Amino acid sequence: MKIFNALLFTLAPLIVTAQTVDYNKIVIPERITAVTFDERLVQLAWKNHPSNKIVQQNVEIAKNEKNLARWAWLDNIYAVGNLNEFTIEPSSNERSTFYPRYNFGVRFSLGTFVQTPIQTKIANGQMVNANHLVNQQKLLIRDEVLTSLEKMKESYKILKLRQFVKEEFYQMYKEAEKKFQTNEINLERLRATLQEYYGRSEDLIQAQSSFNQEKINLESLTGIKLEDVEGYSAFLAKLDEEAKQDL
Repeated sequence: MKIFNALLFTLAPLIVTAQTVDYNKIVIPERITAVTFDERLVQLAWKNHPSNKIVQQNVEIAKNEKNLARWAWLDNIYAVGNLNEFTIEPSSNERSTFYPRYNFGVRFSLGTFVQTPIQTKIANGQMVNANHLVNQQKLLIRDEVLTSLEKMKESYKILKLRQFVKEEFYQMYKEAEKKFQTNEINLERLRATLQEYYGRSEDLIQAQSSFNQEKINLESLTGIKLEDVEGYSAFLAKLDEEAKQDL
């Protein structure tokens, strides 16, 4: 048991390292085009949604602030030029020595040696945080897109089921209508069958609305209509096959 615990303690850092998130798998880079329909939607959402652009722009801002902090010490170096009658036409006049053409100087306050490293460290931290926010946003956008897609899949299959059920009740109504004409059932039974058919029609309308809403929600993330996304037709065809198997 002691040997096992020692081995586990030794391998623990390797296990943790192996579990590090590869954010290029969370959002596959746009240059990679051979991706599934699901991953393509994640790519589009990352590319087009304004919230993602904000966190990416914050990284650029953090880079600039980092550069400003690194070179802030240059504010203490200065050069001054003098332009007057003594510098334009130098003479042997002693007064010209008090008006040199160029002045160059360096000045440092004691705080410079403390503030510059601290400001650079703060800027580095802000840069790291900005990158963390980008990675966090990648996780969030992936979750939102794939969750929305699953809801749309569910609503589509329910829609297909409602279509099938409505057709079944329509056939039942037509059969009841024939039986009514031959006096096999009474008017009350015919009306009950018709009401059942109307109920299934209402269910279908609700299912269609639910699917449309889920589709709209997904399109609000990707920024484009799903019909314009490569692979959408094949995606629906696959759902049709799955829906048939569920019937």
